[in-house]
Amino acid sequence: GEETLYYPYCDCEDRSILFSKLVRNILGLDVVLVDYPDHIAAAVLFHSEIGGDSLMYEGQRYTICDPTYIGAPAGMAMADYRGVEFKVLAL
Repeated sequence: GEETLYYPYCDCEDRSILFSKLVRNILGLDVVLVDYPDHIAAAVLFHSEIGGDSLMYEGQRYTICDPTYIGAPAGMAMADYRGVEFKVLAL
């Protein structure tokens, strides 16, 4: 966790895991990781409807929240990964 903030370099996996921990611990929301062929993002189970890119996991709609897509709002996946096959990794 803290090491991600200390070192000058962190990758998408580091950022997505840190983001997921913060969302769970501070907001109490469920989060899963979205494992694309060469990228990892996160998806959050919000209590209200959030527009944008999402996925279904265990009957619930999770909204894509990619902490490496700087400036993107919740619900915006990187264009290169829209429609790409992925795996959901439960934390």
